[in-house]
Amino acid sequence: MLLSVDDLGGAWARDSLGNWEHMVTPGGEPQRELAFRLGVNIVMYALCVDYKDDQVHVPFILKRRKR
Repeated sequence: MLLSVDDLGGAWARDSLGNWEHMVTPGGEPQRELAFRLGVNIVMYALCVDYKDDQVHVPFILKRRKR
């Protein structure tokens, strides 16, 4: 479970022209940057949480790269 007191989706939302859809208050642009940082951390955690299970494939990948 992930909990944030801020509206991350609102901070990330852009319209079709690339303009921000919502103002970020009360934190302004620093709060928007922190929302992006938190989003990147969430994605990296989700992608890297089982890296030890993937270590089984490393010898095969290295062997294949040598060809």
